[in-house]
Amino acid sequence: MSGPAVGAHLPVRATAYIRADAGLPTFNPDVDPTSNCATPDYDDIQALSAPTTVGNNVHIDACIFGSGAAPGATVSDVDVPATFELLGVGTFSACPDPDGAGPKTALREDHDGDGNFEHCHLSGYQSTGTGALEYHARVNNTTQPGQSRVLLCYDPNRDGCFDEDVLSQVAIGWVPRSS
Repeated sequence: MSGPAVGAHLPVRATAYIRADAGLPTFNPDVDPTSNCATPDYDDIQALSAPTTVGNNVHIDACIFGSGAAPGATVSDVDVPATFELLGVGTFSACPDPDGAGPKTALREDHDGDGNFEHCHLSGYQSTGTGALEYHARVNNTTQPGQSRVLLCYDPNRDGCFDEDVLSQVAIGWVPRSS
């Protein structure tokens, strides 16, 4: 699968959504199984993962669209730098490299030194395979019930989403794990 030429369109809107992970060990029944960039599920209630595990991590995907994208588009039509930014509890447990060993990059950052990653910077969307033409991150929480808000933005300067205009967000409510 290949996408449009880089720079073919300027980014004008973004859509982040929570993926249900149907058929995977991390399946989350609270998330609409048809959630995607055209019909996003923006919020989730998730139990804390057991200590030192990622069993209840939340899979967040996103698309960034140019002005030529159809209203119901389900994959990105621009391949640009993006950042997922985490506010509240939890950490980015995964910030996958968009093309494996290719020239694209992914970087998780802990800016406040608390041991939790608040930023996932991606140089572009995933190029091939399942989830191609989308941006991906996973959030996990093993310690503290509470709220997470995850922003996704077009971020050419890789400094976070607060100064960006093309953005979207999802919310996660973390509840105690069952005994």
